[in-house]
This record gives sequence, structure tokens and C-alpha cells, in this order.
Amino acid sequence: MSGSAGEARVGAGRTSTVGILLAVLLAAALAGFLLGAVVGEDEVDVPQGLLFAAVSLLLGLGATAGAWWWIRRRAAQFGLSASRYLRVGRRVQRGELPEDSAEFPAAIDIVARQRRTLDTQQRRWVRWVTGAAALLWLVSAVIQILAARYGYACFQLLVACGFLVNPLTARRQRRRLDAVEQALHDHRTPRGTP
Repeated sequence: MSGSAGEARVGAGRTSTVGILLAVLLAAALAGFLLGAVVGEDEVDVPQGLLFAAVSLLLGLGATAGAWWWIRRRAAQFGLSASRYLRVGRRVQRGELPEDSAEFPAAIDIVARQRRTLDTQQRRWVRWVTGAAALLWLVSAVIQILAARYGYACFQLLVACGFLVNPLTARRQRRRLDAVEQALHDHRTPRGTP
């Protein structure tokens, strides 16, 4: 690959990352503003909305900085850049092996972490707590509908759906993870060895 093509690809990756980051932070600020402006009394409270937007933005920036620090630290352990480590993680999530053999140790680590996460989510008490939380949010949404507070009801229905999505996607994640683990095992095992 020529130097200019590689530089253009890296520059495009940084631009898209910055764009995604700004979109997430803008969405957090907008959600904070809307939440602050409509929560409370019957009238719209703009100063409270601005305060909630600022708090949401600061929390979003803090979470982003912490996540970026953690990813850079993990990637450095395998001699990869943060963007390359994230690319390996995305490939593993899709059920694909990395193309470069230097990325295999990182892929093995990512697979082990994802397996631990899935195993934790499959524990009986986690499923009960998740189901109870979804049920409470659904009951709260019904109460809000009966009280004619439809905005709050929509918010609570979205949160309840958030609790219900994870168990529904766990089976697909487990299948993909099994496929990657098998492919990694086949890749590490020399040909002709059981």
C-alpha cells in the first residue's frame, strides 16, 4: 500500500471517529437538555435544561476519555494502535478472524473477555434482576400512561426495551463467539493434529 493511500485511510478513520464522538456528545447534551427542561413542573424550565445538558456533556466527555484511555492501554499491551485494536474487536464481534497474524493475541484476549461477559450475563440471578427491572419500568410506564404523561411513558418504555434487548441478542453473540473460538483453535492447531 502506498504511503499516501495509507495516510488517507488513517485520516478518514480519524475523521469518522471524531464525527461519531461529536454526534454522541451532541445527543447526550440534547437528551440532557430535554430531560432537564421537561422534568419537574408543568412549564418548560430552560435553565434547568441547560444545567442537565452541561452535566450530560461532562459525563459523556469523562466516560469517553476513560474508555479511550482503557482501550489505548489494552492495545499497547499487544503492540497495536487503539484503532487497530478496535478493528480487531469489531471483526471478532462479527464472527471473523483477524487478517494479520500480529492481531491474533489481541483477538484471543478479546474473545476471552467477551466469553466472560456472556457467561456473567447468563447467570440466573442476572436474568432475574434484568427481568425484574424491565417489569418495574413497564409497570411505571403503564402508570404514566394512565396519568396522561405520555412523554415519561415513552421514556420508560424505551428503558424497559433496553433491558429486554440484551437477552434477545445474547444467543446470536454466543454463536458468533463460538465460531471465532473454533476458528482461533483451528488456526493455532497445526494441520493433522487433533
